[in-house]
Amino acid sequence: MKAWLFAIALAGSPLASAGQDVTAQAKTLMRAGVASQPQARALFEQAAGQGSGPAAYYLGLMHKNGMGGPQDSAAALRWLELAAQRGVAPAMFIVANLLLESDEEKARFWLDAACDAQYPEALQQKSIALGEGTMGYAHNEEQASLYLKMATHAMGHRPPEP
Repeated sequence: MKAWLFAIALAGSPLASAGQDVTAQAKTLMRAGVASQPQARALFEQAAGQGSGPAAYYLGLMHKNGMGGPQDSAAALRWLELAAQRGVAPAMFIVANLLLESDEEKARFWLDAACDAQYPEALQQKSIALGEGTMGYAHNEEQASLYLKMATHAMGHRPPEP
C-alpha cells in the first residue's frame, strides 16, 4: 500500500514530469535528423539515469541502430533490458528477440512478460512459437489459436508509444 501511494506521489512530482519533459525533448531531437541525434542520445541517457523506462528504451534503440553515435549491440541490450525491467513492453519484445539465439530461457521470460503486457507483436510471436513448438514452448495448437486471437484484439487497443 505504501509503495502504491509513493508511486502516485512520485508520478505527480516535478521530478517525474522533468524526466518526461527531457524524454519528450529527446524524442523530438532524435526525429529531427542526424545532426541533433547526439544531443538526443545524451538527453535520453540523462533521463534513463533518473529512472525513465521510455528514455532507456529510446537510448537502447539509438545504440542498436547507430543513431547519434556508434552502433553498440551490447549497450543496446543493456539499455533495452533496463527499459524492459521498468515495464516498457516494446523493450521486452525486442530484448526477447535479441536473446533468442544466446539465451532461449531468458528470451522466453521477456516474451511472456510482453504478452502479459498485451503487446500485440509478442502475442503474435508466441502464437507462432506455440504452433510450431519452438522457443522452448511445447507444440499446442489450441494455445496458439488463443494467442493469435489475443494478438488480433490487442492490435485494436494499442497503447501510445512510450
